[in-house]
Formats: sequence, C-alpha cells, structure tokens
Amino acid sequence: MEFNESLKRLLIEKNMKQADLCRLAHIQTSLMSEYINGKKSPTIGNAIQMADALDISLDTLAGREERVRYSDSVSSVYVSRLNECMDGLSENECTFVMDVIRAMKEDLR
Repeated sequence: MEFNESLKRLLIEKNMKQADLCRLAHIQTSLMSEYINGKKSPTIGNAIQMADALDISLDTLAGREERVRYSDSVSSVYVSRLNECMDGLSENECTFVMDVIRAMKEDLR
C-alpha cells in the first residue's frame, strides 16, 4: 500500500480530518495535502510526528503492518471476535491486550 493510501485510510479509521492531523503533528496544511495526494513523501521527522499524533507505529503509518496477525490455525470465528474486541483501541492498547493473551497462553501450557 502506498503511503498516501495508508494515510487516507488511517484518517478515516481515526475519524480525523486533515486539519486535525496538521494541528496535532505541527505540519503545514499545504505540505500535508501533498502527502495525502501522493505528491511528496514525508521526512522521517514529519512521519514520526504524524505517527505520534495518530498514536500508531511508523510501520502502521507506512502501511507495512496489519493491526493484528493471526496464524492459519486459529478459527476464523475467533479471529472475527478478537477483531471486534480490538476495534477502536489504540496501538498501545492493542499491544497490551496481545501481551495479556501471550501471558495467559504461557500459563495454560
């Protein structure tokens, strides 16, 4: 996925407007518009500011990472239920939930 496509998708997911992200990331509106339209790619500094403002990792911002990855052995019913539970959580909250699941899995062994 191209950076600008990922950024558009994230703005929709986060229910944010371009102006909101500009304000939170301290990036000029005209420059953000160029990022969103695929005319420019952000510097690493601006990418970090955007990721921080969106409360996501740089990999997620770049479209390189799915929110959660599952093995094929997990039933699709459970995957769907877990996705519903995780929907709307920040990346930090998702990480916490995954850490709890891993810890519980270790205790079950």
